[in-house]
Amino acid sequence: MFEIREIKPGEHEFLFEMLYEAIYIPDGEEKLPRSVVNEPYLSKYVDDFGRQGDLAFVLTNKDQLIGAIWIRLFSEEEKGYGFVDASTPELSMALKESYRGSGFGTQLIETVFSKLKNNGVEKISLSVDKQNRAVRLYRRVGFEIFSEEGTAYTMVKKL
Repeated sequence: MFEIREIKPGEHEFLFEMLYEAIYIPDGEEKLPRSVVNEPYLSKYVDDFGRQGDLAFVLTNKDQLIGAIWIRLFSEEEKGYGFVDASTPELSMALKESYRGSGFGTQLIETVFSKLKNNGVEKISLSVDKQNRAVRLYRRVGFEIFSEEGTAYTMVKKL
């Protein structure tokens, strides 16, 4: 039985696992070591999760964590890759590989959109590699390209 629910305090370490899954590796390229998520340029997405503005939902299957979507506000001094401004939360999302392409990503995104709208958030951003098939998902749910840098898009969705 699949369920989407808010993350529990004891599950925040799962976000590191999902952060690793969110790293786009083009076909044929070697995966990065899992320890890469401990590097400050990535760990800032989940370090000390639960601070002001943080929000996360997990996808479970019979109490097994299989995916997550989370948002975090970044400052001008500590920007994320999809940084737009200090009042726009940045979205991160990942599913375990065997659950991708099954509609769960759309369900996770819609859950976050609903919660953020209810909280009065006006827009949300993300960063995605131009070659990542997730670009199609993000466009389908209303994200638009805000800027391009190197191989990545910063996309924004007005809520």
